[in-house]
Amino acid sequence: MAYRGIDFEPIFNRSGSSLKGVLFRPLLSASSSEVLRYCMEGIDAIHYWQCSNRIIPLILPIKVTDLKIAACVDGLCDLILNSRLPIGLINIGFLHHQDIDNELTAAVTKLRRLGVLFHALQFDGNPNTIKLISQFQFEAVHLDVSHLRETSSLSGTQLIDQIHLLKKWSCKTYFSNVTFVRDNELAYQLGIDYCYGSLMLSPVNRHQIIHIQDSRIGKALFSIQTSK
Repeated sequence: MAYRGIDFEPIFNRSGSSLKGVLFRPLLSASSSEVLRYCMEGIDAIHYWQCSNRIIPLILPIKVTDLKIAACVDGLCDLILNSRLPIGLINIGFLHHQDIDNELTAAVTKLRRLGVLFHALQFDGNPNTIKLISQFQFEAVHLDVSHLRETSSLSGTQLIDQIHLLKKWSCKTYFSNVTFVRDNELAYQLGIDYCYGSLMLSPVNRHQIIHIQDSRIGKALFSIQTSK
């Protein structure tokens, strides 16, 4: 039976005019024993989209503590190898960042050799996370826009400075939890590359992903522009 969960959160460019990827939400709260099963379901979804001529990257959120478990990493490597998917379609989003140690370095090295791209999810400016991003050349960083709504606050100012630093490292930036129009406006002001959240489009099932080209806000912006 096909997986039918409303678990796939669409990610768009900041204008909402183009679908750029998907976040697989069940892994955000998965236990260690569930990680491989959910990763298998996520990879199966990529194949499903590919069969419908949609080449869509998927982000698999995984806790750093799980990436330090050798059996988990070995199982994940087997899933990726057996999938035979093109490089760039399988992305791993790091959750609950910790100090870099030998176990984490070994896991990242194994996965990188398979062409996996890395994202730092729920970025809060933690120095350990910045070190991780720099050392392993992460593809992207995801920031919860709610932390930046008060840009005049000290934490907001610090995060904005770090966004500029990340861009110098050629790191793509994502806004999560985009809920209000002003969140999208802030994405434009800061040059954020991609956005996702209820303003853009709520999570859908894997079949619905096939039919998504742009977001609700993308359609609204397009209709405003064409009516001028």
